[in-house]
Order: sequence, then structure tokens, then C-alpha cells
Amino acid sequence: MTLQIAADVGGVATSRALGKAGVWLACVFVGATALIAALLIPVTGHVEILFGVGALLVCAAGVVLALLTPAFTRAVIFTLVACAGLYGFALVAAEVAVAVPGPTPSSDFVLLSMPEFAVLVVGISRRSLATSLTLGALGFVAGPGLVQLAAWQAGMPLAPDVPVLASFAALNLFVTALWMGRRDAARGTALMSGAALAEEKDVALGRFSHRAATWVHDTVLNDLRVIAAGEPGPLDERQLLAIDRDLANLADTRLILEVPGASGSATRALATVPMLVAVVRGAEQAGLQLRVSGDIQAVNALSASALRSLERAIAECLDNVVQHSGVREAEISVMSSPPELSVMVSDAGVGFDVNETGVDTVGLRMTVVDAIVEIGGSVQIWSRPGAGTAVFMTVPGVAQ
Repeated sequence: MTLQIAADVGGVATSRALGKAGVWLACVFVGATALIAALLIPVTGHVEILFGVGALLVCAAGVVLALLTPAFTRAVIFTLVACAGLYGFALVAAEVAVAVPGPTPSSDFVLLSMPEFAVLVVGISRRSLATSLTLGALGFVAGPGLVQLAAWQAGMPLAPDVPVLASFAALNLFVTALWMGRRDAARGTALMSGAALAEEKDVALGRFSHRAATWVHDTVLNDLRVIAAGEPGPLDERQLLAIDRDLANLADTRLILEVPGASGSATRALATVPMLVAVVRGAEQAGLQLRVSGDIQAVNALSASALRSLERAIAECLDNVVQHSGVREAEISVMSSPPELSVMVSDAGVGFDVNETGVDTVGLRMTVVDAIVEIGGSVQIWSRPGAGTAVFMTVPGVAQ
């Protein structure tokens, strides 16, 4: 059975893509507004428009930072900064519009509407529905709301800005639909994860049974064969000592559970896998005790690019164990199922909530997912506070 798990169920790559799209959208609207406002300086003779352009730059910086920061509290602060910049621009623009001879435009004036669209997108890069809608609502209330306030203070006629209202409603519908899709994907992945764990359990039980049967054959059956082949009568001292030793060995389950070649330094177990020796040696030098098991030799069948990406991802996983798990033991399991190869890095540390993004998980998510997805593979992260962490990576390229 080959398990292929979607790499972006947690929405990391999607959020990054939406964040970049929001940055471009905000920069286009703010940039177009600033350009038009600057061109109006020689026409109107109002040099104070430059202060409005400066406020627009503050607005753009606040939106960009709110879109790119992973922390919700900082995103709220940057959103308020963006809205303050929008308010400063609206004050200048509304006063100039009222002072210029001719019909006075209403508060839905195009130069006031365009930067409002930029503020509306501050919540689209959030990775949960609640934070996305909350941040978007804050941008809507404090952005277009302050623009209306500035227009009223300047004596400009108030009017509902229908495009802004419609855009806000459309963004809310889009974010809600996206979140529901992620929820359904997460449910499907949970079923796949359960199947993967069940399969791994069956494989482990099979290995244990095989090793146990082999160990019993090498001890009890051999002793019985020697006794049966001997002459009737008391056993000599040498035979009694051998039987006592074998019985003592049977009581030590470590001789069955240990993977051959995995005791001691894991670097020795990877001696025939040159691309992975360096990263494992580095983890051991950092104080990590590693157990390496499974189809280690199958790693050599990967392409050079797949090996480099896998090495980078494993290094990030092991560094995360050292830095954040609170333990000094980890395991690397290799499972070959041509044309794919799967590697699982696991620990029994403090774990974390996979639905939340913190400083200690950004590297694990971003580096590992990027390294594996760029070669056509997939990643699943299983973790829970207090229950350890397991990162399951599948890469293509193993020959049939």
C-alpha cells in the first residue's frame, strides 16, 4: 500500500499564495491612487497632497505587513496602522476635493475608494476562518469607516460605497468557502492518517513476530536439538550454562525489539547512504540519539535532486527535535514502495497543535513542505501537545 497525503491540508502554501496575491492587489490600488494624487498637485496647486501620498505609503506598508506576519496580534496592529494611514490620506483628499472649484464629489469618490480595497484584503492570508473574518471585519470597519469620517469632517456629502461593500461581502464568502474546503480536506486526511498508522502497526507487528520466531529458533529449539541428540542422563555443566544463558536472553526483549545495525551511532547504520550521513552525524553531534530502521538502502535509488531535498527536510525535522521537542531521542524510519519512498521522522517530545502556527513550527512547516513538494512529493505532520511529533514524507523516484 502506498499512501499519498496532500501536502497543504494545513493551508500553509495556500495562505502564502493568498498573502502574496493580497500584497500585489494592495500595492496596485495604493500605487494607482498615489500616482493620480501626485498628478493632481500641479493641476490643483495643493502641495499638501504630498502628505496624503505619504499617508498612503504608510497604509500600504501596514497592509503588506499584516498579510505577511504569521502572528494574529501583530496583524491586528499592522491593520490599525494601515487604517490610520488611510484616514490621513482621506483627510487630505477630502479637503482638497471640497476646496477645488466645481461640483463637490461625495464620499464614494474614486480616489477614496481605491485604497479602501487594499485594506479589505488584510485577512485573506489567515489560516483559520475566525481570524480571517475578524481581521477582515476590522479592516472594513476601521478602513472605509474612517474614510467616511474624514469625508464628513471635510464637509463632503456622504454616500454608501457600493463597490467596497460588495467586495467585502465577496471576500467573506470566498474565505468561508476556502475554510470549509480545508476542513473537509483535513477530515479526509485524518482518515488517511489512521490508515497509515494502522499499516505501520501491522508492519511493526510483522517484524516483531519474525524476529521473535527467529530468536526462539536460535535459542530454545537449538537447545532442545542438542539435548535430543545427546546421551540419556544428566546434562553436563557446559550445556546447563548455555541453557541458562539462552533463557536469560529470552527475558531481555531488547534483543528482539532492536533493529540490527541500529544500536550505537545511527551514522554507522547509514554508512552506505552517503547523502544522509552528514545530516545524521550533525544531529548526533548536537546531542540527539537516533534510531534508524527500515529499507535504508532504498534511499540510494533516489535521484540526486530528491536526495538533496530529502536531506534538507530530514535536517529540519531533526533540528526541530533538538530545539523544541524537549527530548534527545528520535527515530528515522524508511519505507520503500516503488516508485515512491517514504521517510518518517518521529519523537516522543512535547508536541504541538498542528492547527496553530507559532515561531517554533514555521521552519518545520515551511522548510519541510517546500523541500518535498518541489520534487513532487507530499508531507503529513502528526502531532499533539504532550504526544510527540511525527513527520511523514513521501518522495517519488524509486525504481520499480
